[in-house]
Amino acid sequence: MRRRRQNGYALLVALVVLLLVSIALALLAAGLQIRMRLVRQEAQILRLMALSDAALAETLASLNVDPGFDGVAEQPFGGGRISSAVRSLGDNQYEVLAVALYAGKERAVEAEVVRTPLGVAVVRWERAHR
Repeated sequence: MRRRRQNGYALLVALVVLLLVSIALALLAAGLQIRMRLVRQEAQILRLMALSDAALAETLASLNVDPGFDGVAEQPFGGGRISSAVRSLGDNQYEVLAVALYAGKERAVEAEVVRTPLGVAVVRWERAHR
């Protein structure tokens, strides 16, 4: 009789341990899923930053060669799309709006640049909120 009670307790303890392990694994899986989503979002943000900087760099290079350059038409680049627009502020000063699209997200940067005999220099740069 005593042996039978011990078997019952052992089964109960085994079930409780199994329940606790299952809960711990479920919490671990949920934490990993959240972390992976954050890593994916961070990768998208970094890609958008690189694409907007690439659009700005391409625009500055073209503006250095041609003072009448008006921007880059939207085109595929680096897995996303980039474009830019140039507005003359007069006296060899320009305002450049560079836009990047990736995975349904958009990032735009605005820069004020000056064209000098030595090249194009960025005077002001900031993220544009559109």
